[in-house]
Amino acid sequence: MTISTYQIHNVLRAYGKQLSQTRRLSGNKKVPEPNRADRINISSEARRKAVIDKVTSDIINKIIHDGPRDDMTREVFEQLEDEYGNKLSVKEEDTEMVFKVIDKEKGEVTKTLSIEDSKLLKDRLEEITKDKVSNHMIA
Repeated sequence: MTISTYQIHNVLRAYGKQLSQTRRLSGNKKVPEPNRADRINISSEARRKAVIDKVTSDIINKIIHDGPRDDMTREVFEQLEDEYGNKLSVKEEDTEMVFKVIDKEKGEVTKTLSIEDSKLLKDRLEEITKDKVSNHMIA
């Protein structure tokens, strides 16, 4: 099916007429301003916190799914390993983050940490990440 330029021109002309008629009919009526109750004002500190939380979540997801590969994820994960005192790996199993301890010399998994220990490490990983993200953000 081909559409001629004449047909396209007619459609555009009809649209232009409709637009101008709508403007004329509405006159100079102002669009009512939304009620103050409908507006939400978020402080700059709350916006900053929301951004930090989002970026932190993204970084932790990167660590879980891809491992610590880029500079930020590696920096965060290395700090966690330093605090723990051993090399770690992390995977998501049954919607839970599970940490495993890796032998420094052999590079093999020596043990899987308990759910409680993994939760503590996850919480600490979030704290470290939030601190790093906050420090890297411009105030």
